[in-house]
Amino acid sequence: MPNARLAIDALIMITIEGVRWPGLNAAHKNLVKQLPLIAAEFPEIADCHYGTINVQLHVPLLVVAPDHRSQPIHWDDADFPSGEVFDLLRIQFAAPVDAAPVAAWLYIPHGSPARATPQIHEVLARRLDIPAEAQCRVTINRNAVQLAYRYFPPMVIVV
Repeated sequence: MPNARLAIDALIMITIEGVRWPGLNAAHKNLVKQLPLIAAEFPEIADCHYGTINVQLHVPLLVVAPDHRSQPIHWDDADFPSGEVFDLLRIQFAAPVDAAPVAAWLYIPHGSPARATPQIHEVLARRLDIPAEAQCRVTINRNAVQLAYRYFPPMVIVV
């Protein structure tokens, strides 16, 4: 692709808006088993609600360097006999967008089908009452790179 152009912008803080998205309803059941095991390694998530907020971001987001990557967690020996790895990224989350942001984490289970879609992410936080399809905002205070490709939508990569 000799005419393809690549734009790279280094960002110290990135804000991406999105919308609350219906999920598979698996996190509520699974987090009862997973959260205590993950929190043993990463205690700051210990008080999170046993469920996630599914968000479809307006810009794809790829987390290359999370704040925490778990060891393989043995929470479901039938589906994950070798354990499952979880990435966590600290964020500020506001939903609806004019609400005060709260401390939250992107919860990235390596065995989740959502990992195949970089616009869909799960948010861990204290219990929040958010209307269906509410507009929301994710703010990441980390180094990030925004890549714009000619043939693909722009993508933000947290490094």
